[in-house]
Amino acid sequence: MEAEVVQMNLEGEMCPYTLILTIKKSKEIKADLDSGRKILEVLVDHSPTTDNFPAEFGKRGYQVEVEKIGSGRWKVVIKK
Repeated sequence: MEAEVVQMNLEGEMCPYTLILTIKKSKEIKADLDSGRKILEVLVDHSPTTDNFPAEFGKRGYQVEVEKIGSGRWKVVIKK
């Protein structure tokens, strides 16, 4: 079974707002995220996010992958 990708585009937003919105979304889909049925994919363009997300979601037991997808743009993938 392939996991469903839940996408959030938070480009134009800054931390801590990006983190707050992503935490809220992760709580909404927690059961599916924890079971591996869903993966959370977040597009951002605020560089502190690339440090804040791995630290915060790592503490919550998630794997976090950060991929640069353009000049000043990143895709952050959060999964179990």
